[in-house]
Amino acid sequence: MISAHPEWSSYKEAPISGNSFQKWWKSRFRYVDYPFILAYRGFGNAEKCYVQGHVFKGMALRKPRKDASVWKNIIALLKMFLVSTIAEAKVELKLNGKTYHCQSNEQGLFEFEIDNHGLSEGWNSAEIRLTEELVDGQEEVKVSTEIQISTQSELIFISDIDDTFLVSHVTQKPKKLYTLLTNNAQTRRPVKGAVDFYRALKKGVNQEENPFFYVSSSEWNLYEFLVQFIEMNELPKGVLQLKQLKTGFLDFFKSGYGSHTHKLDKIERILKFYPAKEFVLLGDNGQHDPLIYKDIVEKNSDRIKAVYIRGVKSKHWGETQKILEKIESIGTASCQFRHSQQAFEHAQSIGLISP
Repeated sequence: MISAHPEWSSYKEAPISGNSFQKWWKSRFRYVDYPFILAYRGFGNAEKCYVQGHVFKGMALRKPRKDASVWKNIIALLKMFLVSTIAEAKVELKLNGKTYHCQSNEQGLFEFEIDNHGLSEGWNSAEIRLTEELVDGQEEVKVSTEIQISTQSELIFISDIDDTFLVSHVTQKPKKLYTLLTNNAQTRRPVKGAVDFYRALKKGVNQEENPFFYVSSSEWNLYEFLVQFIEMNELPKGVLQLKQLKTGFLDFFKSGYGSHTHKLDKIERILKFYPAKEFVLLGDNGQHDPLIYKDIVEKNSDRIKAVYIRGVKSKHWGETQKILEKIESIGTASCQFRHSQQAFEHAQSIGLISP
């Protein structure tokens, strides 16, 4: 969730700095020099939980509309990348009747790792707020978030996002940029059959609530958009782990590209939080998911029950099959598929979904 700014009667009264031209374009974009908190869903086990977020200057994001014009979609998307983070901001977390403190780092990122949290199984609420005044006349800046505690689930699922269940055209950069710019969370499409497949995986064979993590090379700038897309399409509610926040207009054009090592790091962190659990990994063959997942299986051969790879790139099919054969030789089931029904049937055959 992102904190909201006060409703100024006129943006001439809002805290906007700069020369006349800067004040003009900032007011046009509703860009105010006011602190915001973007808090992400946290996760944890019976003993420890982890929560993170960013402190930055920018603007409140508007809810997407199906009838929004292309121009409004472009402006809304660019706003997600025209942000300025705030370093060394003092942040407070209120959780289960206790209060914890930390400071944001040089990228504006704050992180809480809480021992003996006393939270119950499932989703728990928490409140995060700034504890210092960063601009004159600042009102209270606070936001609510949630923490998922998982101790009793049958399995834990870790899924990529782009082209795994969200049609993104990552391997075709012009088409990807066009899709990003001209659509919003209400008008973007899920991959055919992916929603039913993910819902079935969440229920498993015992109709339990298996937790989902979404680990992607999309940046934290797109967090609100991705949460809205997942909710609107009724995909399993989950914890998102994304790439480092970007803070410039030109960075937008590099969105989703570059190093993917952060995915490996974040998946390994999740595995360490749940040492007694088995996992299922879901991705696509458009970029680096098969190799990343092979690395994870090699290090955790007894804990990865299955790997699913959506075949979105025909020329990568053969290479991906060879990687999956290596994964299967280690003892982990795998499936490369073009249609979700193929993955659904495979999951039934290995006992992930009720027949």
